[in-house]
Amino acid sequence: MNVKDSKLYNLEFEERAEYLYAHVSGDKDNVEISKQYWREIAEECQRTKCGKLMIVEDLKEMGTTMDTYQIASEIPNMGFSGIQIAFVDQHIEQFPLNEFGELVATNRGVYVKIFNSIEEAEKWLLSN
Repeated sequence: MNVKDSKLYNLEFEERAEYLYAHVSGDKDNVEISKQYWREIAEECQRTKCGKLMIVEDLKEMGTTMDTYQIASEIPNMGFSGIQIAFVDQHIEQFPLNEFGELVATNRGVYVKIFNSIEEAEKWLLSN
């Protein structure tokens, strides 16, 4: 099944003054959905030559620990080298899983930090 054609998530971009803002939303989350939206974000980063990125995720269904490990392990090879990434999940119950993903990704050279709020994430992005 082609994730893009099935409309399992919605991805919107906004070029803000100092960073690229990406908002992904939907009901489901799994490895294929995550891979697809991370690839689309990477393509937009390359297109806009962004150095700073905020991703706000609003996916109601939580993935598994193995899903998170797989995605976080693959992110470094998607084109995020040299990009500072602030990640905000709008579902606070998913924070521990996202922290695990941050650990996996940073151990592979990705400059990413997980936040509980857009305000905190923006403050961090703009202070570096």
